[in-house]
Amino acid sequence: MADKTKIIIDGAGATATFNSVPIVDINTIAFTLLGERQEINLTTLNESAVEIGLLSDLVEISDIVINKKSDPAADLAHTDDNKALAIVYKVGKATTKTATFWCQLKSLSDSTLERAPGDGINVDLTFAVTNLNATLVETGPAVA
Repeated sequence: MADKTKIIIDGAGATATFNSVPIVDINTIAFTLLGERQEINLTTLNESAVEIGLLSDLVEISDIVINKKSDPAADLAHTDDNKALAIVYKVGKATTKTATFWCQLKSLSDSTLERAPGDGINVDLTFAVTNLNATLVETGPAVA
């Protein structure tokens, strides 16, 4: 099955915080609310002569990528510990939703110049969704 809800948000109407610290000058945010179910191969678990498959209830959520204007001091200040990433975005013209994920900063891309001169330098902040809160208790994504 493919991802069910891949969301790409124009940064003009979106805000994000990581560990309650605002991520500013956002261009786009890409994330998935519902991941895909993965088949679990049980062949090596029971060492039977036939391959056994099981559709898992576990859902894997892909990385969250925030493309933003580069601010080296602020971008490097994000820790790699499990922290809450909150993304506020609009659905339609007036409805605001907040998606909260527990994740770690996975990577900070190399800076790339924008196409229009004078627009600045962009970077990608890539967050891996861990579903573990700061005390390593399983905490799934929430949308409110």
